[in-house]
Amino acid sequence: MGVLAVVLSACAGVPVSPPAVYDFGLAPADAAPASPPGNAPASLQVSAPAWLDGTAMLYRLAYGDGARLSSYRDSRWAAAPGALLRERLKQQVARAPGTPGAGVLRVEVEEFCQVFDTPERSRGVVRLRAALLEPGGGRMLRQAVFAADLPAATADAAGGAHALTQASDQVLARTLAWAAAP
Repeated sequence: MGVLAVVLSACAGVPVSPPAVYDFGLAPADAAPASPPGNAPASLQVSAPAWLDGTAMLYRLAYGDGARLSSYRDSRWAAAPGALLRERLKQQVARAPGTPGAGVLRVEVEEFCQVFDTPERSRGVVRLRAALLEPGGGRMLRQAVFAADLPAATADAAGGAHALTQASDQVLARTLAWAAAP
């Protein structure tokens, strides 16, 4: 029992660094509009499956068991991925030309994960299902699936965060262009 107390007291002096916290960063101020001129959605709805409700940074080892989700121990998102995507989508809508009123854009997150093809090579994978509804959230007018799969510069949490941010920006821009089209 005395040895355990000595070990525990020794560990108490070891500083614990806080986890690295990532978000999508600042939206580029000089970025081109996310969609061509047309009607911007009057309102936005973004939802995600329960496994994406938290702030864990998830990854899959495709070279091992690609169905198994794991999370980084020392890195996390600043908010749940659905909230990050909703905020970035709002930023892109604010930059989009056109007039509001094209209905309700409902986005469902299907995949938001860093995928390792090898221990040294990974990519950010984002897949969304979008539906355009009549104004007021009525009848569905159309739906589509949008995806992006971009390589990470580094095979770690930072590389994954950057790849997922870029993939998200691409997917959201394509989704808004689709929603604005006549």
